[in-house]
Amino acid sequence: MMFKHRSPSQQEKILTLALRQIEIMLKNMQSDGKDLSRLKLKKFQKTHHIDCSCKLCKTAKTKNDPRLRGLLEDGFKVYLPGSSKDS
Repeated sequence: MMFKHRSPSQQEKILTLALRQIEIMLKNMQSDGKDLSRLKLKKFQKTHHIDCSCKLCKTAKTKNDPRLRGLLEDGFKVYLPGSSKDS
């Protein structure tokens, strides 16, 4: 989500809606019997394909920094103990 062109009140509304959705998701997980006591949230970013030639990806390639690639998606992942992605 990009906040550049949004007013502070719009940003607050977006954050409130996102937090409400996260709360609903966690309550559903808990009601499904998941143990949330050792829950981990990790930020992730999904970028453009490695062969992309947009301005951001070209800059990332010349600077040899993949973190500068064009961003497609920004979010978070939930990990529970015992899952295959648990670290």
